[in-house]
Amino acid sequence: MFIAASDTLASTRDCKSPRELTRSLRLDPTCVYKGSILIAASDVVLDCAGASIDASTSRVGITVRGENIENVTITDCSIFNARNEGIRIRPPISATQMALLPLHERYLRAPKNISINNVKVKGAGNVGIYVGNYAQNTAIRNAYVTATGGVGVYLDASSVRTVLLDSRLEKNGYGTSKEPRRNREAVAIDSSSQNEVRNNIFINNSAGGVFLYKNCWEHYKDPNQAPRWMFPVLNIITENHFSEKVGVWIASRQLKNQTSMNCGDTAIAPGYYRDYAEYNTVAANNFLGGITGVVIQDSFASILHNSFERQEGACVLLGSPLRDRLLPGGISGTTLRGNACASTRGFVAQGESEFAECELNTLKKQEFECSKQDSNGRAPQP
Repeated sequence: MFIAASDTLASTRDCKSPRELTRSLRLDPTCVYKGSILIAASDVVLDCAGASIDASTSRVGITVRGENIENVTITDCSIFNARNEGIRIRPPISATQMALLPLHERYLRAPKNISINNVKVKGAGNVGIYVGNYAQNTAIRNAYVTATGGVGVYLDASSVRTVLLDSRLEKNGYGTSKEPRRNREAVAIDSSSQNEVRNNIFINNSAGGVFLYKNCWEHYKDPNQAPRWMFPVLNIITENHFSEKVGVWIASRQLKNQTSMNCGDTAIAPGYYRDYAEYNTVAANNFLGGITGVVIQDSFASILHNSFERQEGACVLLGSPLRDRLLPGGISGTTLRGNACASTRGFVAQGESEFAECELNTLKKQEFECSKQDSNGRAPQP
């Protein structure tokens, strides 16, 4: 059934969700709709008007999928208990089929200019909001994502220019009754570039806040998996508040033994694979509590004008002895400028890694010099 944008879907009976939309629709705000909704055409606005979608019997609450689909808006929706994803943006064909196309055609066929505004996603089994491979110019604003079994917001391989703005991600990644030990982060930037994460609140997500990494082509024998060719580069994480174990982790898979992932990439040591996450910027954020504010395991990161308080470990941790064994030579090109750390351990460079630029940083309100660290990477007490 298709209803014009000026119409309202009646809620006098069973409140069953419209199965497929090819034109704009406003839902009845007093209704709880059962099932999933597929948006299958461009230039569609789904205005839930505050209505709820009970997706407990569906894999996905709202899906955006269509050939060359663009200019879709999802607004003012509450989506509960989807078995897999609350909202999913996906290309018209599988990842392996996309990988067979010329690169320009992949981006031509993928979703573009999808806006998700003022939504609540709660209790999704796998991912709260999933931005699929090759999606471009996705905007997520004023979202509240909570109690997702896995990642709150997932940016999949080769997607570009997603903006996550003015949102709150809380208590995601703790698994479900079927998979109780997921331990995932609020936002995963997996082989995706040129994204912006701005002015969001991250609180008590299982593994941490924003993790950037290149998937090792895990489960490569699965016909739905394709190799990752893009690195998570040129991402900006700014003006956010983090109350997490780890706020931001750059190259978060570098120190992880991924034997169980059945990876298709070439190993650099048994169970370990090269992770890539260069040229990313973490600026003007507030990190409160947790273990470490920012962990850096790849080169050319810029850490600028952040504030750190009450971390148990370092405010910023660069490199590790394990990484030196896996990839000799240390991490290069890291800029540390204008940061304020109120925790004990300060800004730590381990092993062969060192800060390439270090200026105007403070540790407990006193000037911090990166060169003054002992052989274990510990900063002296001010």
